[in-house]
Amino acid sequence: MTKIFLDTNIFLGIYYAEVDPGAIFGDIGQLKAHLLLPDFVYEEFVRNRDRILETFARSVHGADIEALPSSFLVAGTAEYAALQQMGEEYSRRVRILGDRIESMVADPEIDPVYAAFAGLLNDPEVITLSRTESHVMRAHRRKLLGNPPKSERKTTIGDEVIWEMLLELLEGLDEDLILVTQDNTYRNHITYLREEYRERTGKTLFVEDSISGSLYRMGLEPSEVLLRYEEKEER
Repeated sequence: MTKIFLDTNIFLGIYYAEVDPGAIFGDIGQLKAHLLLPDFVYEEFVRNRDRILETFARSVHGADIEALPSSFLVAGTAEYAALQQMGEEYSRRVRILGDRIESMVADPEIDPVYAAFAGLLNDPEVITLSRTESHVMRAHRRKLLGNPPKSERKTTIGDEVIWEMLLELLEGLDEDLILVTQDNTYRNHITYLREEYRERTGKTLFVEDSISGSLYRMGLEPSEVLLRYEEKEER
């Protein structure tokens, strides 16, 4: 059997998707019987979603139609007057859109990505993990020793805490683990992590950088929507 961990960056990346987020979560749903979801991932997701939505809102509020030349040859035409009216309507719609995105920060339930993520968190088929002080202490020791997963740029120990939670759970489950992440914190230390995982569990660690990669590894087919989304991401 195999368990799957999706890193926080996989969920946050869905905010930038140009396809329906619900379709992407539909693909993730194929994996839910195998999913491990630490509480730390939820916390990271909630902290960062606000920043992403605020950035979107500022971008929308700052959008405007391109200014036309003020020459009478342009400004004195009926077409120009019609464009001005369209511009006023455009600006009104932009304000409404920006306000709607801002409202998602205050009310996560109208944020489709958050709503789908929360649904996954509350699904009884998904295994949720709660951290303890023991996980934090072991993660801090790992950080001090310089053992991965680690990032040279980070002073926090989030990745280390998650890894300790996964190891503790999987030590007694006789399961391979597929770790899905776009964070080089894991990929750059894959030899060490695979050896540690094998020593602790007797099983194999795999690292994928896409949801579709984990689906293929499980013998499942990703949707066309997911493949289009991931292809766009790679560009």
